[in-house]
Amino acid sequence: MVGPTRQEIDEPTDYTRLKLGFIALIAFSGGLTAIYGGGSLGAIAMALVAAAVLGAVLIQYVFWMLT
Repeated sequence: MVGPTRQEIDEPTDYTRLKLGFIALIAFSGGLTAIYGGGSLGAIAMALVAAAVLGAVLIQYVFWMLT
């Protein structure tokens, strides 16, 4: 029985945490922009969600371009 090679073990191929961190950073930025703009609680929540969706689309596009 043959297992994975050392390179397969050491080399990360799953960038899930990086992607989630990027999405959270973009969402947090959108929320802060809404807060500094004096938005209501609903506007802040909407900005967080919209920025998270935008961040998810952007990171998928970046990874699509790199592969």
